[in-house]
Amino acid sequence: MKKLIVIFLLIASLITLFLYRENILSALSWFASLEAITASMKHAGIWGPIVLFILFVLQVFLAFIPGQALMVACGYLYGFWGGFLLSWLSLVAGGEIAYILARKYGRPFAEKWIAPSVLERWNNAAAGQGIGFFTLSLVMPLVPNDAMCYVAGLGTIRRIHFSIANLLGRGVACVITSAAGAYGGNISWQGWMILIAAFVIIGIAWHVGKHNWSHLLIA
Repeated sequence: MKKLIVIFLLIASLITLFLYRENILSALSWFASLEAITASMKHAGIWGPIVLFILFVLQVFLAFIPGQALMVACGYLYGFWGGFLLSWLSLVAGGEIAYILARKYGRPFAEKWIAPSVLERWNNAAAGQGIGFFTLSLVMPLVPNDAMCYVAGLGTIRRIHFSIANLLGRGVACVITSAAGAYGGNISWQGWMILIAAFVIIGIAWHVGKHNWSHLLIA
């Protein structure tokens, strides 16, 4: 009986996807367009920040939502500080939720959102790691940032330590993207100083741990 229900639901889902394929493709293309995102948020008015907050939290669970595009849009729409605070607090909230749920429900829950092979690779890398490792993992461009929230929940890192890493890592990432959205090609000298400092920190961290990171990324 259960197999028949699963087959029925699968067929119904495929039919729904086929019937609404144009709307689905249109929605996916919206996420990939900075212009479309900013236009929609302007039209949303005071509800724009709330919509973006929800989307930021959801993107921790739904890989097709591009967090970077939303982060840049925040800077463009609300200025550097407004965009930074909105994206930073939203991503931190999403990361904390993913950590808590993974810690509570374990690997079966995490594998619903993250590929098992990705979880396995980074779970092995994160074994015994602390604040520094997870801070870097949440900002490095070649690391599956959102997946690391689940990895942390499945691992041994304490909640308070992950929260510190979450705040720091997401903070650096949001500084860079918010500045890009707010200033574009007209970044002030203060903006350049912020970006240079962020890149210097990332560069030093990469240099210090390049052997372990490089080995992991090509594994």
